[in-house]
Amino acid sequence: MGLRELSASQSYLCLRPICEPMVQLSKTTLKSDTIQLQRLAVKVGANKAIAMDTKRIVTDERVQLKCRYPPCRHYGRNLMCPPLTPSTSQFKGFLSRYRRAILVEVEDRVPQNIKRTLSSEKRYAELIKDESFLKRYDRWHVKVWRKLHKVVSEIEREAFRGNYYFSLGLGAEHCALCQRCDVESSCKNPLMARPSMEAVGIDVHKTVKNAGLPLRWNPYHTIHLYGLVLIG
Repeated sequence: MGLRELSASQSYLCLRPICEPMVQLSKTTLKSDTIQLQRLAVKVGANKAIAMDTKRIVTDERVQLKCRYPPCRHYGRNLMCPPLTPSTSQFKGFLSRYRRAILVEVEDRVPQNIKRTLSSEKRYAELIKDESFLKRYDRWHVKVWRKLHKVVSEIEREAFRGNYYFSLGLGAEHCALCQRCDVESSCKNPLMARPSMEAVGIDVHKTVKNAGLPLRWNPYHTIHLYGLVLIG
């Protein structure tokens, strides 16, 4: 086992020894092991977790198009975002090699000081120019993002240690490990950074519905972030 593999087999967010797995995978059937990992996801912080067949994961080229138009402020400015991530067609080829996955959901209540601004009559175009609001929003949003990132990382780690060495975690939105991503240099957190589901062309709305979860959209009260771990 090389240094990269040894590092990958350890938790991205904690320092537990490599000899202490959080779950004992049976390695008898992929389906039973994904159910164990699904339970672990809830244990380590997911609000909900669903083990699912990868055939129910929907990809659509238009997802990456929406990253570009109207232009997301992270498009081309984050190593884990388009156009620096695999195209939808490329990812679809990768996805075809997996049979099982775990969809995870985390949620958090929107703080009052952010809720007041969101419920005002300001339009999105105005909000993204409001530096004071963006600082407040990003400070809170990163905490929720890190909660999802922790769950996804733990599941990928445990799957890897259970000999599912091609397992891959996908988060939500843009990678927020660094305050500012330097796209002109190599990633500063290569063992921790992962693209989002959207960044590789997954239709999150349809995939969440296919997993049997109600897709709740209520930005004034709660935020729901979704991640995915491909097990293989």
